[in-house]
Amino acid sequence: MEVKKPWHARLYVQAYSDFSVPAPPADRFAYWTAIAGQIIYRGCLTVFLITLNVCALSFGVLVEPPWRKFARFRLLQLPHRIPVIAVALPLLLACAAYRTFQHHSGWHVVLPFAAIAAAATTFLALFGGFNLLRRES
Repeated sequence: MEVKKPWHARLYVQAYSDFSVPAPPADRFAYWTAIAGQIIYRGCLTVFLITLNVCALSFGVLVEPPWRKFARFRLLQLPHRIPVIAVALPLLLACAAYRTFQHHSGWHVVLPFAAIAAAATTFLALFGGFNLLRRES
């Protein structure tokens, strides 16, 4: 029968195995310092994971915990393998446009698209003009 190690012994081994290093024998101070460091490290990872998932879930992406082996980003899907991002992103953009229209006006909804189109047309025309001037000289 396998003897289960106490939580702090497992954390001590994990503190080193996270970085692919075997756990060395340590004195009392180094042992508890490594455990405290591992608790802080795991706490920061948890806060990071929660923050990342709060932002990513609205786009249909689930982030697995980084302390798992082979952790990865998973795309969430609706029935019939429709990715959530294909539905969620247009809804989020439509909601943002509607709220902008409510708080400001229709100009604030349309103007960014018009400004980008005008800037892109202007920059492409300038790029073409400078290229023609460069070829002539």
